[in-house]
Order: sequence, then structure tokens, then C-alpha cells
Amino acid sequence: MQIQENYPLAELTTFRIGGPAKYYVKVTATDELKLALVFAREKSLGVLILGGGSNMLVSDRGFNGLVIHNKLSGLTIEKSGLITVSAGENWDEVVVKAVAKGLAGIECLSGVPGSAGGAVVQNIGAYGQTLSDAVVQVEAIEVATGNVKVFLPEACEFAYRNSWFKKNSSQYLVTAFQLKLKPNGVPTITYPHVRKHFEQKPSPSLLDVRQFIIKLRASKGYLIMEGFESYATAGSFFTNPIVNQEQYERLRPMLGDPSLNRFWQTEKGIKLAAAFLLEEAGFGKGYREGTVGISPKHALSLINFDQATASEVVALADKIKNVVFDKYGVKLEQEVIYV
Repeated sequence: MQIQENYPLAELTTFRIGGPAKYYVKVTATDELKLALVFAREKSLGVLILGGGSNMLVSDRGFNGLVIHNKLSGLTIEKSGLITVSAGENWDEVVVKAVAKGLAGIECLSGVPGSAGGAVVQNIGAYGQTLSDAVVQVEAIEVATGNVKVFLPEACEFAYRNSWFKKNSSQYLVTAFQLKLKPNGVPTITYPHVRKHFEQKPSPSLLDVRQFIIKLRASKGYLIMEGFESYATAGSFFTNPIVNQEQYERLRPMLGDPSLNRFWQTEKGIKLAAAFLLEEAGFGKGYREGTVGISPKHALSLINFDQATASEVVALADKIKNVVFDKYGVKLEQEVIYV
């Protein structure tokens, strides 16, 4: 384990933005992680855990503490469908291996960039599946003591693109987790676009669905894989907002027919397609202000066109939030984590 000073963080994030870390260390074993936390405590440093760097925007000033690059590896798959995953594993590789074993439950989460640990913290979801639906338990280390604790699903407080670990990132660091998938299970094809694609093939395999999801993500510029066009982005910058019935009725004429997939009924209210709101507010695909702008493939993706700074991205994000709120009375929340 080697602790380095003034380590550049921009190259470790998909946004390709950010200043240096005061201290940086890459850990490949739990013992190394515990030693890194001891170092942080001795120097009274804040701690930032870094996985794939795919869902964060790092300040131009960098991080004035210890950045721990989580490279903990390990993946075991049991015939029962129980999978144990170390946090430093590449998330999509986990999906690849689960699909190859005929285990259903995460095939629609194919192509989501980043580490497995980040997937849990963010509670990723896409095309009809949410990771928390498969989580059995999460193992994490307490920053203040180095003690290991096991969290059952209820204690994880999973919510839409959120979790207890995301809200309390300075308290515990995820090291591993378990998923329960379905052996010989059928794929999830509830998402309208996916369901429509497989209308003429009523019994697609898990691999069929995975391959289609990969194509879908690629078409939106969200895929960060060799052989596919990608952008310097953190993916969807904003979450889809949920509004009450009164707000929905006011916006209903603009939203149009339900088949257009601009809104969905949920237990907490009506969820609106944030991408549609951005486009209607004048922030369509390809919109640009200097070095930052909107992806030419999807309106929810803010991108770094040319050596943009974090402050420039934040300025555009704030402008979008203000315009959407002034025009529609809808408050947008960013999905991307500001560091």
C-alpha cells in the first residue's frame, strides 16, 4: 500500500474533471483499507471512497483529505443464486457472470458504469430493475473505528437512486454485498421500450435482454465500453422528479399521452421524465455553453466538451434547475455526487 500526495483526480472520473487529492491510496484488501483509515484518523483527514468515478463531480480544488481508491476484488456465485461481490469489482462484469450462469434479476442493469460498491451506494436502477430488490446484505467498515458491520436491507434505507450509505458517506465504506438472484429465471421486460422490442420474441433469454440493454445505453451515449462512442460525463445528471396530483394536473396538457413515456404513476406520486422537461425548457440534445453542455444523444447527460471545470458544470446545472423550476414549478435534484 502506497499513499501518494497531490494525486490528480480528473483522470479517475468519467467526467475527466477535478483537482488533486491531498492524499491518495489504492487498496486491494480489507487490511489495507483498515490501515488507510488509521492513517486518516491519525492526520484528522476527511475520507472519500472512489470506485469507478462514474457518478461524481470533483471540485476544481480537489479533495483536501484522503481518497481511497477501492479495488477490493472477489466474486463468488452459488447455484442457489446467492452472489457475494466485493466492492471494487467492475459492476458490468458482475452482470456478465450472472447472466452466463442463468441468474435473473440484474440483466437490465447491464452496461451501468462504475464499481459494484458504487452500484449499491447509488442503488442503481434501469429499464425496470433496481439493485436493492436483489440485495440480501451489505458489509461495510466504519470510518471512525475500522470495525466491520453487516447491514440488512432495511438498515440500508434504499430509495430511488439513494441509500443510507450515500447519505452517510463519511461514516461507513462499503466493502462487499450479497445478492439473491433467480436460477433459470426469466428476464425482466416490463420497461415499455424493452417490452416493445421483444413483442415478436415473447421468450427472450437473459443474454438477449442484456445485449439489447447494451444497445439502448449506447444509443444514449451512456455506455463506457471499448468499441462504443462515449463522452466525458457522469451519465444522468438529474433524477426524474416526482410530483403530486395537483402539479401533474397542471402539467398534463404538456405531457401528452401516457404511451409517450413522459410520466409514470408510482406509490409516491407521478414521476416525470426529467429529460423531457429539460428539452421543453430549452436544454435539448447538443445544447452547449462554452466547454460544457448537453450530450448530443441524451438530454439528461451533462458533458465536458473540452477541459471544462467543475464550476462550469455546476453553473450550467444550476441554470437548468432554475429555468425548469421557473417554467414548470418542478424542482430537479442532481443524481451526480458533488465532491
